[in-house]
Amino acid sequence: MSYCRRLGALVIGLLLMASPVLADDAAAGLEGFDLSEVRLLAIQQGGRLKPLDTFCREAVRLITGKEQFQGSDPVAVVLRWWSSDEAALAEPNVEIRNLALKRQLGLPEEKRWFSHRELSGNPALKELQEAIHAKHRTEEELSGTEDEASEVLVKMQLLKMIADGAALTILPNPGGLEHPWGDLTLLRNPQIASAMAPVGQAVKQLEQAVVSSQPEEFSRAAASLRDQLASMGPYPATGDLARETHFNQFHAFRKAWILYLAGFLCLFFADPRKRGTLYWIGLSIACFGFALHAYGFYLRCVIAGRPPVTNMYESVIWVGFGAVLFSLIFEFIYHARNYLLASTAGAVVCLILADTLPAVLDPSIKPLTPVLRNNFWLTIHVLTITLGYAAFLMSLGLGHMVVWKHITGPVAKDDPGADVVLKARKAELKSLTTALYKALQVGVLLLAAGTILGGVWANYSWGRFWGWDPKEVWALIALLGYLAILHARYAGWVGNYGMGAWSIVAFQGVLMAWYGVNFVLGAGLHSYGFGDGGNQWVYAYVGLEMLFVALASVRYRKLRGG
Repeated sequence: MSYCRRLGALVIGLLLMASPVLADDAAAGLEGFDLSEVRLLAIQQGGRLKPLDTFCREAVRLITGKEQFQGSDPVAVVLRWWSSDEAALAEPNVEIRNLALKRQLGLPEEKRWFSHRELSGNPALKELQEAIHAKHRTEEELSGTEDEASEVLVKMQLLKMIADGAALTILPNPGGLEHPWGDLTLLRNPQIASAMAPVGQAVKQLEQAVVSSQPEEFSRAAASLRDQLASMGPYPATGDLARETHFNQFHAFRKAWILYLAGFLCLFFADPRKRGTLYWIGLSIACFGFALHAYGFYLRCVIAGRPPVTNMYESVIWVGFGAVLFSLIFEFIYHARNYLLASTAGAVVCLILADTLPAVLDPSIKPLTPVLRNNFWLTIHVLTITLGYAAFLMSLGLGHMVVWKHITGPVAKDDPGADVVLKARKAELKSLTTALYKALQVGVLLLAAGTILGGVWANYSWGRFWGWDPKEVWALIALLGYLAILHARYAGWVGNYGMGAWSIVAFQGVLMAWYGVNFVLGAGLHSYGFGDGGNQWVYAYVGLEMLFVALASVRYRKLRGG
């Protein structure tokens, strides 16, 4: 009974963790201010039109490393930086984590945030800036420290542009939405200020309301500014801006991983021999998490106007989604909790990584590069191949379960009740290995189809079906690795344990094709997916997986020999 109470308390705690996320972000940082009108101001930035709410989140996250700096709403943070001007440059809000860079700049290693004024007067940073510019002119590769310094300089530049209004490109172009918009520094030009007097007056009133902490005056100025901007020329629909703002505040993917984790725990502790109350609770919670996951994808797809799988952040979320989708399909067909156990665990990891590593997995929505603008081939190729990754993520979880079951809980044949226990273990292992085999088959089918369709897309985009590009090569290696497992299983070369162990090893090939080519090699025609960061964590994960398989194999052989 106490065990059930503890499990119930843990699950309820996880659900309560999700409940604050169900509410919209509070306007912390400008208490008493209604930021709803300001959030919906359109801004042209990063190659697209977006609500000011999105810009503020991206800017604060880039500069400070956190979306809510010092617990304040990102819109409130940007408004304070803009209205305070020089004061914002004196505040410690530029994040520097790299110890080597701190040492080279002579900065305290224990500090994490530094002011723009402190950094702009640093002679060592100026020397690095000159070296970076020189290497850019000669197209030389930057060193690790120079690369870190370059990121700091970008943060400083963005902060300075926000403080003087140059980053706030909210003035519509009468020529159309696709034409460049103007920023607030244009209002300093007497001729432009005269022609846009109502806008300039609303901007000034908004700034004064922030500085003097007048919430009511702020609300009036914000409403006036929005009306004036919308009357200047073509302006994005309020519904589109509100939808993206809702997406930002709703945190669908964060709620989904919390619910997946709660569902996983219920399923993990449920009696595997029957579909009892705990099983149904876990299944219901997982389904609710999946619904929120799907809702988040729907919103992002509508906002971006395309399938949301064009960068690493989106593919990580999509792979977790696909794994749970496959497991639910198998669950309703075969009524075996193993699929859902494996996939919810994988989805939790995927969504936590996407939620907590914005510096590595950039969540911002960007315009597509030209090679990705044919939505038909983007949908067919990319969705297919990443769904293959999703099936292999599920097989990774099942592989761990198969291996773990083989190396734990040995039962001596002369123990009381040994026959019953051994029979139950044999049935459970059969169920697990059957699930793993089906997951591998689905993954191989989708990865093979996705790889072939990728060749069709390559021929359409680049004029050749196959060019031994690193992405193509590693996709082929991953496919051949899993084909080898299925072939070995069919031929009887590996048993249940071997299939589980090799499925763990084979996933490292998927990881290389998925992450390694883009973030480690950084070479080839698939440059639209390149990124950096997180290498040390991936290396550690691969090392731990190989160690786990090696130790498990030693244990398995020992048990068999005994």
